[in-house]
Amino acid sequence: MIGTTRRALLSAAATLAAAPKGWAQAFPTKPMRFLVPYPVGGIVDIVARSVAEPMQADLGQPVVVDPKPGGNSTLATAMIPQAPADGYTWVMSTIAHVVVPHLQPVPFDALADFQPAALVAIATSVATVNPAVPVKTLKELVEYGRTNPGKLNYLNPGNGSSIHLSAELLKHQYKFDMTSVPYRGIPPGLPDLLEGRLQVGLLPGPLALQHVQSGKLRALAVLAGQRLPTLPDVPTFAEAGFADAQVMSWYTIAVRAGTPAAIVERLHSSAMKALQGAETRERLTKAGCEIPAPRSPADVLAMWRADYERYSKLVKEAGIKGES
Repeated sequence: MIGTTRRALLSAAATLAAAPKGWAQAFPTKPMRFLVPYPVGGIVDIVARSVAEPMQADLGQPVVVDPKPGGNSTLATAMIPQAPADGYTWVMSTIAHVVVPHLQPVPFDALADFQPAALVAIATSVATVNPAVPVKTLKELVEYGRTNPGKLNYLNPGNGSSIHLSAELLKHQYKFDMTSVPYRGIPPGLPDLLEGRLQVGLLPGPLALQHVQSGKLRALAVLAGQRLPTLPDVPTFAEAGFADAQVMSWYTIAVRAGTPAAIVERLHSSAMKALQGAETRERLTKAGCEIPAPRSPADVLAMWRADYERYSKLVKEAGIKGES
């Protein structure tokens, strides 16, 4: 009797020990929710949808993209620690994920509460001005801001975004005057830039190209590792002499910390497969994104940690304020 009971207990323990692996092999068995912290139609939403569709096909279950803008990207992000650690609720984490906690109180720990699953894109931006601003280069913009305080306002699509950081870093490094005007994403602020109520905008490549070609905006420099093929005459920040004012804008799929490693790996492999698709690559390229070299979830977490420290220092040194 005792032997039988012991064997039963050992069998039950073995079953429990194997369960997480079994669950991961079965994953997913129901629809997944993909939270986006920014509005429909913006770059973050476009990136999310570009990878969600092929991942849905690969995973065999619906991936429902769910934009939840608000709270300076924290509304959607804060929903992850409240969800089960089972891989069914994702968020598109941008650089704001590791910056906003330095700007304002947030109801989560940006590192301890999350597990990145995949790095899926790196965005490029173009520094543009309304043609009414009498400058043609980034250097001239800096000089204009120094000699004309109060005359430059820039489109800030979200405090803690790469655009916000790049603009504030440029101001801090080169000591000129330019005021942040915050919006919930780029689309709401674009009319003010085109009509001259704003003077400066760092815009995704394709959006900038559209308005540069129409003559409604003038391109000064590109935030990217190399010149954009669509704007071959526009120098990079580094070529213009402003390499130290560049901020890399990354997009990662993240889930709740504690999600079984096998499920995280399943999401990672699905995302990497999606990025190999010609249609996905074309959509991301058209959105002004570079396809990053593959990085493991552990490598992405290391990137998060490094940027968390880097931008903590930047926020303090540059005096960046959450309410700016």
